Amino acid sequence: MKITLVKNGIFPITKDKSGNSLKEEPATGFPFPGTIQGEGKLAGIPVLFIRASGCNLRCTWETDSGEISLCDTPYASHYPEENEEWEINDIVKTIRFNTEKIKHIVISGGEPTIQPIALLQLVRQLKQKQALHITLETNGIIYIPEVTYWVDLFSISPKLSSSEPTAAKFKNLKHQVDKEHIRDHKKFRRNIDTIQKYINACMNMGSYYADKPDGPPTRLFSKDFQLKFVISKKSDIDEIKNDFLSHLSFVEPEDIILMPVGSNRNFLNNTTLLTANLAIQNGWRFTPRLHIDLFNDKRGV
Repeated sequence: MKITLVKNGIFPITKDKSGNSLKEEPATGFPFPGTIQGEGKLAGIPVLFIRASGCNLRCTWETDSGEISLCDTPYASHYPEENEEWEINDIVKTIRFNTEKIKHIVISGGEPTIQPIALLQLVRQLKQKQALHITLETNGIIYIPEVTYWVDLFSISPKLSSSEPTAAKFKNLKHQVDKEHIRDHKKFRRNIDTIQKYINACMNMGSYYADKPDGPPTRLFSKDFQLKFVISKKSDIDEIKNDFLSHLSFVEPEDIILMPVGSNRNFLNNTTLLTANLAIQNGWRFTPRLHIDLFNDKRGV
């Protein structure tokens, strides 16, 4: 079974699938594997990333002042570059040789759920063979019931209308988005049913355990979720409340996370204060983007 990743889609690592040292050091500049989870409830935790290629949306945000920000990984969505086909077994081996100190894996994209069968095999093997904590980052459009058993944290990032690609937004950008993606993004970006199913899975399963041959079962990680909304405009708050939260159950204030739009430090300078302001006013979480603070817009970190 294979899954399609972006180029160098397992990062940051120092060893290959056979345990041999790589010639180049990680993009972080550190002589060891791992980076920092930059966003959400687990911000600051050491992690490894697996980045899938391909996405069913084309996020293109616009701020109140008219600034445009594409998805922060356009090479996995808007403008896909050279991809890599990975055997699931080889990914698991690579992860094993790079997780002496790392216990958390983040599967991101693009949108991992558009490869449902491969994703299921990946999370199952990672959990069965290493019992690693797995975060799945998703836009909340596609629900895969079998995946919910193996994932610990569902990082759901529902997309607001401010993310919709339009001809006007792309007027001054070098690349364009085809009409089909403009149509489909607007049509499919909001799927309350899918989001609720992921939340329900967390409510129903709670904690789970692994059997031990010489003693009582070992408690593995509790299941959790977060609703991570990208903020570009003050009006986003009304949409979050009316179009999402009013239709969802079992959501507590600590599950609602506001994150400033921007893929580099300069852009975040214009959106971070607004986002923090809105989070405090509504009693919700604010998340920084620590990887941008540390490495700016560098890839593979």
